[in-house]
Amino acid sequence: MNTFKIDYNNDTVWVEQEDPANFTVHLVGGDVKLVLKQDNEGANHWFKAGTDNATEETSAIGVAIDTYLLKK
Repeated sequence: MNTFKIDYNNDTVWVEQEDPANFTVHLVGGDVKLVLKQDNEGANHWFKAGTDNATEETSAIGVAIDTYLLKK
């Protein structure tokens, strides 16, 4: 399991990468489990585990995770 920090909503939060597509984000208000999915054109989409639609929050967190992983 890979653990790292990202900046989100003016806070530094811990992220645990369980595998290439599953992440647990430790936000101030509680943990959020995110799933990374790619569409047929290769674009990344971030969903809360168990749902099938992205929100502004999941997209913003996903961009921060993508940015970290690209720098790694």
